[in-house]
Parts: sequence; structure tokens; C-alpha cells
Amino acid sequence: MLDLIENTLGILTRITNSKAILLLKMNDVEVSILSFLGDNPENYTQFNSSLFLLYKNSGTDINNTLIENLPECKTVMKEIGARSCFIKNVHFVSEQNESVFLLIFMSGVNSIPDIENDAFKSVIKVLANQIKENFYPEEGIVPPFPERRAEEKIVINNWEDNFNKLLTIVNDLIFILDKDGCFLKVNNFGAMMLDYDEPEMIGKHFLDFVEPDKKIEVSMAFSKMLLSERVTKIKTTLISKLNKKIPVEIAGRTITKDDKIVGMLGMAKDLTKLDKYEDELKKLKPKLIEAHRLISLERSRVWQHNSLIEELDRLKNEFVSNISHEFRTPLASIIGFSETIVSDPDLPEEMKEEFNNVILNEGKRLAKLINDILDLSKIQIGKLTLNKTNFDLVAMLNEVVESNEQFASEKKLTLDFEHPKKEILLYADKEKLGQATDALINNAIKFTNEDGRVKVIVNNLSKEIEIIISDTGIGIPEKDLPYIFQKFYRVSRPGTEIPGTGIGLVFVKQIVDLHKGLISVQSESGNGTTFMVRLLKNIGIKNS
Repeated sequence: MLDLIENTLGILTRITNSKAILLLKMNDVEVSILSFLGDNPENYTQFNSSLFLLYKNSGTDINNTLIENLPECKTVMKEIGARSCFIKNVHFVSEQNESVFLLIFMSGVNSIPDIENDAFKSVIKVLANQIKENFYPEEGIVPPFPERRAEEKIVINNWEDNFNKLLTIVNDLIFILDKDGCFLKVNNFGAMMLDYDEPEMIGKHFLDFVEPDKKIEVSMAFSKMLLSERVTKIKTTLISKLNKKIPVEIAGRTITKDDKIVGMLGMAKDLTKLDKYEDELKKLKPKLIEAHRLISLERSRVWQHNSLIEELDRLKNEFVSNISHEFRTPLASIIGFSETIVSDPDLPEEMKEEFNNVILNEGKRLAKLINDILDLSKIQIGKLTLNKTNFDLVAMLNEVVESNEQFASEKKLTLDFEHPKKEILLYADKEKLGQATDALINNAIKFTNEDGRVKVIVNNLSKEIEIIISDTGIGIPEKDLPYIFQKFYRVSRPGTEIPGTGIGLVFVKQIVDLHKGLISVQSESGNGTTFMVRLLKNIGIKNS
């Protein structure tokens, strides 16, 4: 009968896809293992002790939640790779206050309704009868209805009939082999899986149904099984009557009687769908990797986009602050000097004239600032047009240099202009190029300290005209060089307040770009800056 119990537990192993099964007897005095399938039972010693204490406190009301919350249970599950634990009281003797519990450590996360199907219930019923007949043969319980209990006992004791019923509801190949490996019994579903009728398979050797290339491997596995009392598993391929290959996983163990091996009980699970799903997963895996990569790229783009928006918001706020300051400074001078002239009729004429000059200069400065912003806005929306004419570039630059001499003189700087003696004719927008070069020269003077030097050079090359504005000023930090032509960007100089809106160099680059030219910069913090503007001759000159 112990062999039958172990065989029944083997069937439960297949039904529940379990890692280990324990049949424990517990009473008020001790806990003991009646039967076990799995690895070394000594690994469960601490767990059994904790379960015994739980039984003494809770009695038969032990449930899955209580079990899985035991630290010892978690340790065992981790060691054997189980994900859930199921417990069921399969027999109880009230006179002895003794219970037999079935514990199943499962590899899947199954709830009780998931595994308490018809097949599971049938096997549990068979197991309960086997436990009663093997361990409690003298158990006497006076039934309330003697006739009915007698009938039930006849049905329950007929374990072979219950086992045959079990064979009809399990959707796997279940078989019993004799000691030579020939079929003694096979379930109807298993025979149909191989396109046979049950009687056709009886008496045939198991290896007759194995793919020829796998026969040696299966034979060695069966030989190994004969030397072990544990359940042995092997994957192989069976050949149906119609020569169809069926991948299966076989789990089996020996049947012994009087310490002799008399046969083998096994179950073969069809892996066709599983293999198909695995193939599909292999096909989907590259797509999944690609999808994750694309999602990662999109996240990166969104992050960069958000960072860019945040940076633009910061620059816009900074621009508004700077432009407000640039507006307030000339306006304060204009308002202040105007109020002084109006409030003091006795103001000397020479002072009035001086104040009027300040008001005029500040007004021009304000008008220039507004025009720069408007021009930049027109460039951004593509509405700025170039009014091209033929003009002498040297003469135009000379005018720009002269207009900045006073500013250079006030800062005690040397302003030089080197150019060819011959005129250089260019077909371009004289006014816009004048504004661009004026902004570069003005910046060079602004960022050069006293006794420094600013130099403007014109080179008449073979195909290009080169304009160089170089200074010995404070220079531009290397980290800021890539951004100086961006709208609203200003070089951060801690502790130094330098006027400006951050649109001057943007305007210069846009004007050069409209002329299909090129502007570049070389600078080093503390060692001056050099801007170089190049314009193509063949684009610039037009015959009159």
C-alpha cells in the first residue's frame, strides 16, 4: 500500500506541477513524515517543527496563508524554487486528535480553486482511502446511517476502480509498464494522443513509440530510474501511429513489491503547444528588445525635448530681464534729464545743450535696440529681406570703425583698421552688413579692458573676402563657445555685470547666413577673442 500512496503522490506531482510533496501526520505529541516526494526530507525539519507548533495552536484550521507566512516555509520555497504552498487535511481521527496533512510545494502561483479540479479531487479521494487503509485500518467510526456508510465503504475501498476513473479525465498519457518495459495499462487519452486504441498499445515495448534517435537516451534514463526511488523526468519525442512527432516530458517511478521492482508508473505530458509558445516567444523576443530600445529612445527624446523647453524658458526669462534693464537705462536718462530741463528754467544753456545731447544719444540707443529686436524677429519668421547693392566694403568698414573710435577712446583702447589699398566691391546689403560688423566691433571694445587693443582686418582672398575682428579682451570660456550664437544666450561671468540682451551675436550670424557666408570664433578665457566672417565673391558681385 505504501507503493500505491507513493504512486498517487507521483500523479499529484504531475497534476500540480510541484517541486515537493509531503504527507505529514500530526497530533498533540509529535509530527512525522508518512511519505515524501522531492529532494532530501531533512531539509524540511525546521519547517515541520514550526508547522507542529502551528497545529497545536490552530488545530486543523491551518490554511495556505498561515503556512506561506512561516519564515521556515519561505526558506524551503526559496531553496527548492517553489512559488506557492498548498495544504489540505486529508484525514482526521477525532479520538486521537490526529490529522494527516498533504503539503504541496508548487512551482506556479496557484490558488486553491485553480488546482481543486475534478482530477485533483479524484486523486485526493483515492489518497485519503489509501491513508485510512494503510495507517488506520482499525479506525472505528459509528456512522449515523449504517447501511449508507457500508455502501460508501465498498465504493471507497475499490481504489482500482477510482484509479481507472482518474485515467479517463487526465489529459496526459498515463501508463503502467511491466518490469520489462511493456505496456500493462494506458489511459484512453494517451492512446489517442499517439493515434492508437488502448488495446493496440498493451504488450508493446515503450521504446517502440520513441523516436529512433532518442531510444538510447530514454533507455539510459529508464535504467537510472530503476536505481532510484525518486520520480525521474526526461524530455524526448514519441512517434504516433501516423508518424507524427510528439515532444513530451515523461515523469515516472518504479513500482515495487516485496522489495522487488515489478513495474513502472509514468505520465507523459504533450509539449507540442509549449514548444510552439516557446518558438513564438523566441520570435517575439527581438521585437520586444527593439520595442524597449525604441521606447528608451523616445524617452530620451522626450527628456531632451523637455530639457530644451526648460532651457528656452530660462533663456526667455533671462532675456526679458535683460531687455527690461536695457530699456530702463536709456529711459531713465531721457526722463531724468528731461525733467531737469523742464523743472529748472534757470538752467544754463550749456547744461541744457549737454542734457539734450544725452537725451538724443540715449534715444538713439533705445531706437537701435528696438530695431535690433524687430530685425531679429523678422529674421526668425523669414520676413527680413536683403536690400543688395554694389558698394565698397573697405569704405563701409572704415565708417563703422570711425563710429566706434569715441567708444574705444573712452576705454583707452587702441582701435586699428588694416585693409587693402584697392577698393573691394561687394554686392550685398550694405546696411545689414554694417550693423553686423558694428555689433562685432562694439562687442570687442566692450569686453576689452583699459590699454587693450582691438583690430579690424580685411583680406581679399582669391574666392572669398575675409573680415577679422580681434581683441585682447577677457575672452569667452570654452564651455560657452558652442552656444554664443543661440538666441538670448549670454556668457555667465560671476561677479561682473555686463550690459546686453543676448541677441547681438544672434543677429550677426543671421545676417551672415542670409548672405550665404560663414562666421567662426576663436577665443580663450583671459586671452582675447577673434571673430572671422567670410563672404563668397561670386555670390557678392553683380555687374552694373
